[in-house]
Amino acid sequence: MKNHHSPFCCIIALMCILIISGCAEQTVVHGIKPAEISMEGIKTLAVLRFDGKYGETVRGDFYSKLGEVKHFDLIDTMAVNALDKVIFDQIDDPRFLPVFDDLKADGVIMGRVSASIKDNSGIDQVEFKEGTGKYEKKKNIFGKMVDVEIMKTVLKPVKYTIRQASLTAHFKVFHLSTKKIIATSKVTESFNKKYGGDKENSYSGNKLSELPSKSQTLNNLSYDVASQLVGKIAPTRISTTVEFDSGEFGSGSGVKDLLKKGIESAKLGDWETAMELWQIALEKEPESAPANYNLGVAYETFGELKNLYKARTLYKKAVKSGDKSIYIEALARIKKSIRDRQKYEQQRKMLNNVPNNKNKDSGGVKIY
Repeated sequence: MKNHHSPFCCIIALMCILIISGCAEQTVVHGIKPAEISMEGIKTLAVLRFDGKYGETVRGDFYSKLGEVKHFDLIDTMAVNALDKVIFDQIDDPRFLPVFDDLKADGVIMGRVSASIKDNSGIDQVEFKEGTGKYEKKKNIFGKMVDVEIMKTVLKPVKYTIRQASLTAHFKVFHLSTKKIIATSKVTESFNKKYGGDKENSYSGNKLSELPSKSQTLNNLSYDVASQLVGKIAPTRISTTVEFDSGEFGSGSGVKDLLKKGIESAKLGDWETAMELWQIALEKEPESAPANYNLGVAYETFGELKNLYKARTLYKKAVKSGDKSIYIEALARIKKSIRDRQKYEQQRKMLNNVPNNKNKDSGGVKIY
């Protein structure tokens, strides 16, 4: 006899597996991404104007984000009218040096912004299901016969708009002591998204009614470009979501309980208790990959090079004892984190070696 419920039972079982597998306990690990460009000798930075129609939008976002990372002493130059004469392509022209001297800064940064945005509209023929008014008998998921309306497929015209936009910021950093340009680069952010048409019934913000204004699109690009610009010249914080390992498979019941209690403590921010529990788990099972891995996550969370080195050792032990992808990913991640932290420490050391400028408040210039 056929089992009419088996397909339904299989679907339910699959959903349960997906729900269980998708509920892994997680935490957020914070790290430092070093500046991409060496700013050696610059501790006090004056941010000049950014040319272009959207220049001041980018400059405002850039200045705000630089203030958040708190790497440089920033000088706001918007009240210094004499700086309006400075030309982006001639920022190192000796004629501007007297103006820069009044800033009492180590260096200045200036930019030029270009942007484009356009909408392309059209009509898609989209398939819709439409009732026919006719019915047929079918079994529902419980095996009961019910009346089900017969549907037909019809094509209907649906308007769409494709928004395409791009924003590019060129910048130069001029060192006032060496009187040389020490950095010149650019960053670009693009946007390409379809609203309406065959996307009208999606659940990812693609309805035509959700098309933002052009200014909003460009403001969003400005924010992203500013973030990139900051990452070019200053260290920034980054966050990574990582999974804990509860040791569901391959661990003894006592160790498994310690692993879970440790994860519960870590999620509450009590890392000291979590680490104690995982250490006890290692005393019971010295080769426990989940315990070594979770301890590695704890040390990685603390940051600082000495803790990152400990995390690397623990991740190596986890990889040696198990072949889970999260162990391998963690080992690759911690190696990069160590390199980034080493570079960041060098940049911080160079910054600390720069002598402080005096009389920074002169000339009506505001410094933060």
